[in-house]
Amino acid sequence: MKICTVYGVTCRLHPLFLLMLVISIAAGQGIMISAYLLALILHEAGHFYIAARQRLPVSEIELTPFGGAMQIALSDGLIGRKGFCLASAGIVMNLICAACALFLLRCFPIQFLNWFLLANLSMMAVNLLPVLPLDGGRMLLAFLAPRISRPKAFRLLLNMGRALAGGLMLCSLLMAIKGIFRPSWMLLGCYLLYAASLEEKHGTARYLSALFSRRFKIESGTAVPVQHLCVNTSMPLFLLLPQLQPNAYHIITVVDESACKIQGMLNEEQLFQAVVNTPAITVKDLL
Repeated sequence: MKICTVYGVTCRLHPLFLLMLVISIAAGQGIMISAYLLALILHEAGHFYIAARQRLPVSEIELTPFGGAMQIALSDGLIGRKGFCLASAGIVMNLICAACALFLLRCFPIQFLNWFLLANLSMMAVNLLPVLPLDGGRMLLAFLAPRISRPKAFRLLLNMGRALAGGLMLCSLLMAIKGIFRPSWMLLGCYLLYAASLEEKHGTARYLSALFSRRFKIESGTAVPVQHLCVNTSMPLFLLLPQLQPNAYHIITVVDESACKIQGMLNEEQLFQAVVNTPAITVKDLL
């Protein structure tokens, strides 16, 4: 649900977050939810600050029950130190806020500061989990990408996130059968699955946006660089898209698993048709 647009950044509220707000206020937990909302906004402000320092345009921020989903153009290409800094910015902000709340509690022992401290610590703990799409997974992705390639690291961490989501949901159900209710576990599992699907979806959206921008430049008489990539036949298309440069025309050479024999070539038109019609297929299916 769209709330507003600030400096070109669209701010949205996830339906589950709206439901959580309504339930908390109805239950008389207005102070608690206010503290959590402030911690969440500051968490996203940390990411926004580093994105601005690295001159990465932010297009959208969505607030969810377990964190914010910020869409940052060109962030897929960040690996190593820059990618790690961007991913860890929210956690660092939560740590700073928790330290400030702990210090202020010594002078002003009020309930809001207690909830604010707990909100920051909880958000930091969840986001430190080393799975995608959480910040901990993005930090690990930035570390692993130069070593085992970004597509392999991305697929590994995304599957780990889905496995964790399934485990949390299963544990929640088993405990509910025994009379022990952990609704937060079920909600976190659902959120991880939802955010993982967004991770793949937004990769496609970013590619299409960049493609139309390149086409406009070419049609208007502006030259764009050509990027020539080589991939093996088993690579899924959605893992190839994050590696494409926004401002370049692409030519893809497809080789066999041993990288010894060329199987064919792909161009932008073939990629576009596949993204629109069948984004889950492998590169081999496009030949």
